[in-house]
Amino acid sequence: MNEIIREDCEKNLKKINLKKIKDSTILLTGSNGLLGRYIVHTVYLANKKYNSNCKIYCVSLHGPSYEIKKLLDDKNIIQIKADLTKPFNFKENLDYVFHAACYAQPKLWLNDKIKTIYLNVNTTKLLLDIAYKNNAKFMFFSSQDVYGDIPKEFVPVKENYNGNLSTIAPRSAYGESKRLGETICSIYRNDLKLKTYIIRISHTYGPGVSIHDERVLGNFINKAIFNKKINMLDEGKSVKMFGYIADIIYMILRVMLDGKDFIYNIGGKNKISIKELAEIVAKYCDNIPVIPSKKKSKFEHIGTDPDYVGLNISKFEKEFGKVDFMDFHEGIKRTINWNIKEFNLGDIFNEIP
Repeated sequence: MNEIIREDCEKNLKKINLKKIKDSTILLTGSNGLLGRYIVHTVYLANKKYNSNCKIYCVSLHGPSYEIKKLLDDKNIIQIKADLTKPFNFKENLDYVFHAACYAQPKLWLNDKIKTIYLNVNTTKLLLDIAYKNNAKFMFFSSQDVYGDIPKEFVPVKENYNGNLSTIAPRSAYGESKRLGETICSIYRNDLKLKTYIIRISHTYGPGVSIHDERVLGNFINKAIFNKKINMLDEGKSVKMFGYIADIIYMILRVMLDGKDFIYNIGGKNKISIKELAEIVAKYCDNIPVIPSKKKSKFEHIGTDPDYVGLNISKFEKEFGKVDFMDFHEGIKRTINWNIKEFNLGDIFNEIP
């Protein structure tokens, strides 16, 4: 296991009482994704260090990623290769269902809008049926995109804000299908009394965001290391709230194990513009130049998201206590160093102390 990810997961194991997952069974979709991988790593370490004997079925479209393959010495880590837009049968007894499968990169879900809708709507219904059959806890990984364009007076936005989202905008396939997925979850919770959670997640960064990831941070690190400059695709004025991956996973697991409410905002407290993000990456990559662009990007996923997004996480902190968030600069350094280690880039770029 990558030592940076191990450090993150071990830190979480000390903060979370995982006795409830001992001898339990989990179904996790999207196990190759950024969030899914960290959940698998956490269960793996809990099994190794605390003899949790937790079985986790990891569902992914293409089979286990190279990161997950490193964990398969634990026979409780079980891979299922499946296309969740097609019929999916699961007959094992279950205690928890984490539905994290969906395209996270805007470029991907904009290129396959119908599949994105299917995963957020039809697949959610299918998995809720599986959870209901087993009386298992169910968690739907939603997004801050359900809020749409938030008026500044409502930022940071609370869970009771109903949203301002166009049904026909370029990004609607993602945000609107997440909203409908939430509606389906509410039916199972309110009408069928299934223990169901919705988490609306902010932009997440950290180890696992790779130089091959076309989202903004991976793209910036790639350009910094290989091009020695960061050419931006726009002016980078939009402001995002970023949460470090280990902090996000901590919040997710606390909600799944002990949450009393239904819907939770899950995110960090670092509000950073895209231009500032580029400048921070550039700082740790030998102070390379950052070159904004005043031209409108030719890519549909650039410049179509809300200009200002921020989640109010006071509900989570009131219930579970203050989160000891990772310092943003330290998190960026850990992300860069993870890429250097993971892709053997030490010959061309030194790790950041």
